[in-house]
Parts: sequence; C-alpha cells; structure tokens
Amino acid sequence: MKIRLLQPEDIQGLQLLIQNYRDSQNLRDVDFEDIQNLQPETQDILENSLDDRADNHHFVYVAVLDQEVVGFGVLAIEDINRHKIAEKFQEKIRANIWGRVEHLYCYPKYQRRGVGIQVYRTIATQARNLNLEYLYTEADVTTRAFFKSRGFVIKKEWRMQPEIGRQIKDIQTKDIQSTDMQIKYLMEKYLGKPRQFVVAAFYHFTPLPDYQELRPKLQKLSDRHQLKGTILLAPEGINSTTVGSRQGINALLKYLRSDSRFQGLEAKESVCEVLPFQKMLVRLKKEIVTLGVPGLDPNQEVGIYVEPKDWNQLIADPNVVVIDTRNSYEVEFGTFTGSIDPNLKSFREFPDYVAENLQPQSQQKVAMFCTGGIRCEKASAYLLSQGFTEVYHLKGGILKYLEETPPEESLWEGECFVFDDRITY
Repeated sequence: MKIRLLQPEDIQGLQLLIQNYRDSQNLRDVDFEDIQNLQPETQDILENSLDDRADNHHFVYVAVLDQEVVGFGVLAIEDINRHKIAEKFQEKIRANIWGRVEHLYCYPKYQRRGVGIQVYRTIATQARNLNLEYLYTEADVTTRAFFKSRGFVIKKEWRMQPEIGRQIKDIQTKDIQSTDMQIKYLMEKYLGKPRQFVVAAFYHFTPLPDYQELRPKLQKLSDRHQLKGTILLAPEGINSTTVGSRQGINALLKYLRSDSRFQGLEAKESVCEVLPFQKMLVRLKKEIVTLGVPGLDPNQEVGIYVEPKDWNQLIADPNVVVIDTRNSYEVEFGTFTGSIDPNLKSFREFPDYVAENLQPQSQQKVAMFCTGGIRCEKASAYLLSQGFTEVYHLKGGILKYLEETPPEESLWEGECFVFDDRITY
C-alpha cells in the first residue's frame, strides 16, 4: 500500500471513496468538488517561510492499494486566528499557523488494518516538515478514540444538529430529538519533542504449571511501573506486547529472566511516541497462540530455526514451499516474494489448510514465517506431528528480518502489520 499526494489518476477512485464516506456517515457537508478544487500543494511549500504559509494550503493524501484508492485524509494549513474555530479555544492560542486534519477516512473493510494510521502518520510528518507546532481536528464520537490514541487532547465539546450544522445552543432544544444531536470534539496535539516509549514484544515456550499464580505477580509489577499492553499466560508459556518507560520494561524483563524457565527469553524492541495501549491486561489462556490442536508441544518438538541472514537463500530454492502463516488481512499489507497466502481468517484454520494442500509423503520442504515467530513455532511443531520431515521457520519473524536485512537485499514486499496500531516498514 502506498500513501501519496493526490494524483490525477486518483480522482475517480477518490470520488467513489467520498461517496461511500458520505453514505456511511450520513454527512451532507462532504463535497467531492470542494476537495478536488483544493488545488493540493506540492513540496514547494516547504521553501516558503512560516509567515508565508497563510490559509488555503491543502495537502490531500490518498492510500492506494492495488491501484484502488482505499483511504484519504487532508492536511489544511491555516492561520487559526482567522478561523471561526478559534472561538472554541478556551485559552490563549499559542501559535498562529496550525495544521487541521480533515476527512480522515477509509473503506470499512480496511478499518483497523492500519490504513487510517498510515495516512495520519504521513499528515503528521508533513506538519513537522513544515515546522508546525500544533495539529487540531474536529472529531466525533467515532473518531475521538483514534485521535486520542495518537496523542490529541480534547479542548472543547459541543452538540450540533447535523441537518443544519448549528450548535445546539443556537436552536430551540425542545424542537430537537436527542437522537438528532451530534457530539463534536475540538482536539489538539502539540508536535514538539515527543516523549518516547519502549515497546517490547516477546514470547517463550516453556512449561508453566504455575501459570495461574504468575498472573497477580505480573499485574502488580506492571501497575507499579505503569506498563501497558497484554501478557498471555498458559501452561505452554508466555506471550506479550508491553509498552512503557525504559526503566519499566527493564524491570519486567529482569523479573522474568530471574526465573530459570525464562532465561532464554528474547524481546524485540521498538519505540513509539503515543501509548498504543491504555491499560495492562494479564490473561490466562489455554494456549499463548491458539491453534486448537490438543497435545501439541513446541517445547518438545519444533522446526529448524533459520537466521534472517540465511532466509533469502532458503526461500530462493525452488524445491521449498514458502508459506505465510498470518491472517489474510495481514498479508494484504506485505509478504515475501513468491510466498503462498493460505487465506486464513484465523490461525485455527491452519490445520485444515495443511490437510487440503500439503502432502508429507511427498517429502516437501516447507519454510514458514509470521510477524514475530510465535505462530511459526506452533505451525512447525504441527507439521512435524503430521509426518513432515523438513520444516523451517524464520527465527524472530518478519520483524527481525526487516531489522537485520539491508533494504537492497530484502525480499520483503510492502509493509508489516502489527497489532498495536503500528506499521513496520
């Protein structure tokens, strides 16, 4: 998927998307001609001084997947003191030139798949390139959570009647049904130097007969260090994505590795500016990654680990069947050249795919990969239990491969979807 400034060839696709936007949101104030006539800016605006950046500069970004426009958003550069929205700020406005985020939308089938996030990230990057200090948006009850998770704060709330777009205080409220009122939120974000959080993703297969007893201990430690995310505990091990301060992540990993069963635990780390989770959930599960096959134990039998540096050579072998074990909506964002997409809706469907498409008696060499490695370990254990003899899987998963492989040598095409609202390139 590509995020780019609106091009002439995108116009028809954008028009269809906006029609869907209007229909799904029941909006009457979104006009395709208004957006088409914005005359989107090019990078030439970067050469202007801040004082020259007055109203009427717009950047229209579209998300394009397989030549289809699947999402869009607009960054408007304006002197906020000349805008009617200035009346809604309850305190002194700290800068004149702001960026306004408008019409951030994608087709429903692509929601929660990172499209809106990527468009927003492009808008935020452009705003920083323009040396803007603040972004603001007018959100509704649906988009409020999205912008809040990106670091926006609510400055004012008001109610409107959608049919005529006026504030409720200007209307005789006795004439309006409660279902007709629309809540709007003025939200802003400071684009100065952001605070950075550490995201630690880790899993470890090891027998945990006392997994239930670990739950309150890990919850207490996480609360003490203000860690957010999810920790899954099961008899077969632990699986987690946790975010917090450097000190907090260190404390969690130190505590786990003090237990001899977790001494080999490896964590993949990245950084983010906004907490992708709002609380810590420590959950008890039957499996830390659900395949639904009783008696399968990666602690006892697992496929051959392949280091990222050796992965290209392996999958270039024409005798190797390369399988992407992720769900189909993840594969849409990107995958390895020449790999097979089993079109899984959930990992539970993997055994059915194997039964219908793979034959252990043919002595097929199978190489598998997933985001972080955990599904591949389970999948490789399953294939071995079904009689396959040569089973390989990418150690550390796609994330480790992208981290260690130079771009010019990479066989990865596209982006990598992760579940905490981030996209790894």
